[in-house]
Amino acid sequence: MKLTNKHILSFIILITLVLRFYHFFDIPFTHDELSAFLRTQYSNLSEVIEFGVKQTDTHPAGIQVFMYYWIRWFGTDIWIIKLPFTLMGVASVLLVFLIGKKWFNDTAGILSAAMLASTQYMVMYSQIARPYISGLFFSLFMVLFWTNLIKKPDKRFAVNAIGYVLFSAFCAYNHHFSLLFAAIVGITGLFIIPSNMRVKYILLGISIFILYIPHLPIFSHQLSQGGIEGWLGKPRPEFVPNYLFYIFNYSLLAVALTLSILLWGIFKRDANKFNFRFTIIAALWFVIPFAIGYFYSVYVNSVIQFSVLIFSHVFLYFLLWGHIKPLKPAINLLLSVLILVINSYSLIYQRKHYDVFYHSPYVEVLLNHQKLDTPKEQTLSIVDSDPDNLPYYMKKLQIDSTFVWLPSLTNEKELIELLEAQKPFKKYVYFGCLANSNPVNIPIILDYYPTLVWQKNFAGGTCYLFSKEPSQTKPWVAFFDFEQTGPSGFTTPEAQQLADSISFSGKTSYFMDSTHEWSLNFSCQLNPIMKNENNFIDISLMTKIQDSFTDAVLVATIETVDGKQVYWGGASFQKFVPISRTPNTWIPVHHSIKLSDVPLVNDEMVLKTYVWNLKHQQFFIDDYGILVRDGNPVIYSLLENFNK
Repeated sequence: MKLTNKHILSFIILITLVLRFYHFFDIPFTHDELSAFLRTQYSNLSEVIEFGVKQTDTHPAGIQVFMYYWIRWFGTDIWIIKLPFTLMGVASVLLVFLIGKKWFNDTAGILSAAMLASTQYMVMYSQIARPYISGLFFSLFMVLFWTNLIKKPDKRFAVNAIGYVLFSAFCAYNHHFSLLFAAIVGITGLFIIPSNMRVKYILLGISIFILYIPHLPIFSHQLSQGGIEGWLGKPRPEFVPNYLFYIFNYSLLAVALTLSILLWGIFKRDANKFNFRFTIIAALWFVIPFAIGYFYSVYVNSVIQFSVLIFSHVFLYFLLWGHIKPLKPAINLLLSVLILVINSYSLIYQRKHYDVFYHSPYVEVLLNHQKLDTPKEQTLSIVDSDPDNLPYYMKKLQIDSTFVWLPSLTNEKELIELLEAQKPFKKYVYFGCLANSNPVNIPIILDYYPTLVWQKNFAGGTCYLFSKEPSQTKPWVAFFDFEQTGPSGFTTPEAQQLADSISFSGKTSYFMDSTHEWSLNFSCQLNPIMKNENNFIDISLMTKIQDSFTDAVLVATIETVDGKQVYWGGASFQKFVPISRTPNTWIPVHHSIKLSDVPLVNDEMVLKTYVWNLKHQQFFIDDYGILVRDGNPVIYSLLENFNK
């Protein structure tokens, strides 16, 4: 049998299916999927629109409405909900081939299809029931019909016009960025469609707008509510290279292969058959949505994420490979196999997709509580999970409720009081938390249960087991007990501030009186001590306060060498003073820095810490220490580069 490009495409589709449907029934919900699922549980469509879209979501209504009916018709099993999105992800690979073939040739289509088949970007979002892979599917179908209109407007005009209008409208109802992409495609067509078809083309654009009119009140309401900057930070300059690297699985080998094919194609290209027009279009369609999203996020309201760029990212492949002349099927097979092998290897063994993505932190924090091998009567379990998701998973997993839900404790004081009350009766503390858990919870627990028995890391969450067995000496970066000259990094305290009659340990402590607003400080280069960008810096001290004490703040900053602050954080002393405090006792105060959430712009950052006596109080300080605690190396691994 003679090898053809159709055989190669069939092979690529087969790999596409395998990578997306591997252990398909084991794929959990992501946070956004469960949120969308819970918002389909209203009794009628009007309530879904009002309470599931307008009041609680920032996306257009299209996918939420689709999910509402899909779940009513086919059920609530997770795999059932994901299935149409996964199938759209598979179909997108075929659509990319068809567009590449129409714009350039079979080779460009095959290479682009092989990339889409095997990158984590495409595999993961094909396994997520949200408006990302659906938006890509709609966008590619729209472009396919648009291409037919542009290249051969007189051939099957009605079919192509209806397809273009419908899928453009689907883009508009799917996501605001797929709406943006549809608008860019439509505007592009005005410049290149034959002049005798321009009026008809404009009428098609008007038809798309008419179809979108019913959604305008929802769009207007969502626009009035502001964006998502409350939880999504503004992009930093490294967002651009990080995104480009993410597209290629953060794999240097994949990048090297891509550039090698690019350069080889330039060397072998047929200049007479180079399709300059569609190469420029591919460049514009990749760059313009990216630029609009990036600069809007920087200067107006943060909206850009990797997910919202998925609709137009495929045109990068056309830009890279559209110049390659048609190759023989044997060479197409060789190149596509190289792409599939390298990407699949990085997907499975470097990105660890099937390990990391298939373990939901919402599930793991509960399952690890349920599966504890410590005696239940001797174990205090604390779970810090999302209040909206927790009831769903407890019911689905049949988890007992013999744990303390951390958000039911209003502040650090209540956690401290819980630990003090339970320590005489409990030998262990289990703590399961999500990525957004307050990092200071760990040093508070360590005050009462100082030995970390184990730590289990997941994308988006971490589970710990602590014991009250005595621990070894803490690995302090710096520790000042005020008994002698301070260690490197601490400024020298004034002699009159050293109290030799009161101390937590040893004989001497540091006295803050009402005339001193700032304590001694500590500073050091951050890079030599941090070890890993996902680690934590815990800053701790002991304080003894009077009954009239109001407050002071343990401050930590991270600065550039020229003094520009990239992080400022402070821990109020009052948060650590339990209501049941015995007078004249020493109290631990902690502040923790989650380094993965700090914009570490270079390797010369400086850590500083001090006490701010903002109320001009009198109190004592002792055992002032700084240590680095191991974090979770896979906490953001679904989107960031990591080493596990």
